[in-house]
Amino acid sequence: MWRRNTSVFSWCIVHLPDLNLAFEFNGLYWHNEIYKNNNYHKIKTDLCLKKGIQLIHIYEDDWIYKQEIVKSMILNKLNKTPNKIFARKCQIKEITDNNLIRNFLNENHIQGFVGSKLKIGLFYNSELVSLMTFGKLRKPLNSKSKSNNEYEMLRFCNILNTNVVGGASKLFKYFINKYKPEQVISYASRSYSNGKLYEKIGFKLQHITKPNYYYIIDGIKNYRFNFRKDILVKQGFDSTKSEHEIMLERKIYRIYDSGSLKFKYNK
Repeated sequence: MWRRNTSVFSWCIVHLPDLNLAFEFNGLYWHNEIYKNNNYHKIKTDLCLKKGIQLIHIYEDDWIYKQEIVKSMILNKLNKTPNKIFARKCQIKEITDNNLIRNFLNENHIQGFVGSKLKIGLFYNSELVSLMTFGKLRKPLNSKSKSNNEYEMLRFCNILNTNVVGGASKLFKYFINKYKPEQVISYASRSYSNGKLYEKIGFKLQHITKPNYYYIIDGIKNYRFNFRKDILVKQGFDSTKSEHEIMLERKIYRIYDSGSLKFKYNK
């Protein structure tokens, strides 16, 4: 049963003690860097974990523009997902249709579309119901690794309001058996994931990253990649100032998440 908790978890919107879950709604205005420090959401997440509770952060723009995805995620956390499909009844295929991939990720994954080298899907009655995508890892200049067969798992999701039982395992096993990677890394956002799925399919936790940030423009979180200093300088902004200084002068503020769980799979 949903109820507010006004004691230890007074800062959470909702605490569900029977499920060890808590939900907090993060408005973009009051939760940006002007009012909250870089570790604000991370600290809350950590405090909940010490009590054995997973805190789910729901950001204002996700609720406004991706509400159906958020609702599907909530139902999954509550073990109330209405539809169930068994992966053994699905056909597995590699996908080259980028429009299909773009639409599926934008409609079913909270982080939306990202480009990828490999796209592997499960189809049920000719409909795509589960998707896993991968990209090749770029090696840093100081890397000692001689392998060119290292990947990042970029996205995994099921179609909304559907639990594809065994889907992640079937997709990842197909990828491992066919492409035989030396290693695979992946990141799970602590805003809504506890990483259990990764452990179930063979990944091991490496570490927790520091909080990531986004820039708030017109009431929407924007990935920082498009606001790197080199891009801002090309647009005519002062090269002697940092990315952060330039954005602050423009009154475009950051909002920080809770960090991510970095996982690795080794052959």
